[in-house]
Amino acid sequence: MIEKVYCCRKTSDLPPEWGQVIESPAGEATFHTDILSYWDGIASLAVAGETGIGWFELSSRPFTGGEVECHRLTPEALLCFQGAAACFVGRPVDGETLGPEDAAAFYVEQGKGFVFSPGTWHSLPFPITDRASFWVLFRKGTAQTDLEVLNLEQKRQWRFKLSMG
Repeated sequence: MIEKVYCCRKTSDLPPEWGQVIESPAGEATFHTDILSYWDGIASLAVAGETGIGWFELSSRPFTGGEVECHRLTPEALLCFQGAAACFVGRPVDGETLGPEDAAAFYVEQGKGFVFSPGTWHSLPFPITDRASFWVLFRKGTAQTDLEVLNLEQKRQWRFKLSMG
């Protein structure tokens, strides 16, 4: 069994083919008044059909894992609402070929997140605070009809460990 250690990278380091980063915009607002600054198009989510919005909460746990998931038919927006976490992410490849070199780990601070491209592998986030809460947006019913789970330990003989250093 191989255990590969991944040092967490900044949210903004997510490779574009894996998805988009959602974070506070740095440029000028699209629209600005005395009471409102609005930035349009900081990310996009093209979902066929009705969009589902979910919420989940996680408690801190050891930063090791061997299970990842992906959604082949839809992108997934994952937004950290409270707390902060680390997330293991793997490029969108066939699960039979996903290897340690195809993955990285990223910090997800409160108020930031990702729009994962269809097929991008990811773990459940690992809170670095006592608890973390997330919004998830994807095609309604994705969790029931478009969820592929891969146990890396059983199928690929490796596991990951996230390092906060």
